[in-house]
Amino acid sequence: MFSSKTLLILSLCASYALAFTPPARLDIPLLLSPGGRPMMGVGMSSGQVQNFNFTFTTSLGYTAVAGKGCSGCSDTPLYDISLSPSAKSLSGQSVVSLGAGNFQGSVIKEDCKIYISNGSSWAYPNQTVVVSDKQSQASPFEESISGLLGLGTLKKATDAAGFPASFDDGLYGQYYIRNPDATNFTFGLDLKRTPVIPGNSSSLTIAPSSKSLADSGVGTVHWLQPDHSAYQTDQVQWRSVQDSITSGYLANNTQPDLTVQLDGWTAKLGNNNVGVSDPILVNVDPYFPGIYMPMQQARLIHDAITGSQQTQLSTIPGQTNAWSVPCNTQMQFTVVIGQQRFTVDQSILVVDQGDGECLSLIEGFTDSSVTQYILGQNFMSQLYIIFNIPKDGTAIVGFAPRTVSSTRSRDIGAIVGGTVGGVAGVVALGLLAFYLIRRRQDNTFFKRAAEIEEEHKVASTVEPYTFGQNLVAHHGQDPFGPHTPGFASPPATAHAPLLGMHDHAQGVAPPSYEEASESGVASPTGSRFPRDSKAGYRRDTVMTGMTGGGSPPVSPNQTSFSGAGSSAV
Repeated sequence: MFSSKTLLILSLCASYALAFTPPARLDIPLLLSPGGRPMMGVGMSSGQVQNFNFTFTTSLGYTAVAGKGCSGCSDTPLYDISLSPSAKSLSGQSVVSLGAGNFQGSVIKEDCKIYISNGSSWAYPNQTVVVSDKQSQASPFEESISGLLGLGTLKKATDAAGFPASFDDGLYGQYYIRNPDATNFTFGLDLKRTPVIPGNSSSLTIAPSSKSLADSGVGTVHWLQPDHSAYQTDQVQWRSVQDSITSGYLANNTQPDLTVQLDGWTAKLGNNNVGVSDPILVNVDPYFPGIYMPMQQARLIHDAITGSQQTQLSTIPGQTNAWSVPCNTQMQFTVVIGQQRFTVDQSILVVDQGDGECLSLIEGFTDSSVTQYILGQNFMSQLYIIFNIPKDGTAIVGFAPRTVSSTRSRDIGAIVGGTVGGVAGVVALGLLAFYLIRRRQDNTFFKRAAEIEEEHKVASTVEPYTFGQNLVAHHGQDPFGPHTPGFASPPATAHAPLLGMHDHAQGVAPPSYEEASESGVASPTGSRFPRDSKAGYRRDTVMTGMTGGGSPPVSPNQTSFSGAGSSAV
């Protein structure tokens, strides 16, 4: 019999084994909308599923969708609440500002799911959703983008036009309600650059030479777990989210939920060097394409570029200004985070607007009270970023150098392989030539030897001569007959799109996650895509404690869960 102590230990171990179920990583593919924003496929309703394209932001914790009859929502499918048996209306209205735009509408509870790369989906039911019935210019619902997924925390309760939103109304709060033993929610962003350039429209402007990039893949969201092969795990610099800031952000906006304090920046502009060594407050958000900073700092950079000129062009209309710069400008912008320095150069920062003139992607806020920074998608494309939102406590953001990309590895491999292959080919040709020459020499030697032997026979014997008889030399046949190699036909390579786009107007319901899992049929995604918004900032002051570089306070792999299913967590 076991002792009581042994039984207690076994009981604790069994309980731990049942509770500890680390989540599997899910890969959410991102496409580029025609308007230049990253987007993912989202399905809404537990009945007749309505599929849409959603862009996403880390500034807000709200999920929002353009509703049927939405004023100002153009060129995009619209959500119809009358088709959803799972939608539940809530009291109150919500008004939300993001960047240079805003939208408003009623609030509902709805069952949603995000489509992942293997064709199945990740369900998040009972989500609080703002159904927009009106939006201003520079808001997200246009050009095939129907919704906005808020990846902010909503930990600071808000009361927008009568609706009190809190942590439980966001994606993470509902996740913890469904998984009470979970302690962390983690995801990583592995993004590519966007071809958006500063323009003079309320909509984003795409570089003329990059129109073909619409519908192309612009990265992956590594959901529930980061992809450890995508970044240098021993080089992550962690920063705590600042949740006590009361000013310094865009006017009419709220303080971005995942703002962190970084350690300054430097810029190398030809032979000139400028920079800020004091801590800076930064919001890292792929909803915005460029790099944005206080106007004084942006001028400091562009004044050091000969021939630069401030313009009225912008990627946050009415909130920022961009600069035109010579197209041969050499520049580097580096953000300092602990022991790491993350740099982007002119290949990212200088963009051609199609008429021989070039623009800088570093923009300055027109409102002098805005003292914070925004690092958007083009900067984020040069590093790997991890967000960890705990059930209790302060969220943290990790910044890490990427591992050598597979594309770069293939390029290097192609160069090395081509060089080695070329040398090997020359050597092989040389050996073949040597072999053929040597063989020819050997054949000549043996042929001459045979002739000498025949002459010797003729000289030593007498054979009768027969009129009309031909003299035939009896030689063996060449052992090397003709060789015809066989070539197998290459297999046909099927090409499947990253996300299946469906006609939303028809309301075709994709198979459920369970059906997709059983049948292997990929769930469809949304349709086509849209864009940005309005904003304003105020001055920053109060900051909470910051986690330095090194390991995160809690590893995402140490999360405890009560359930094992990853499709509906």
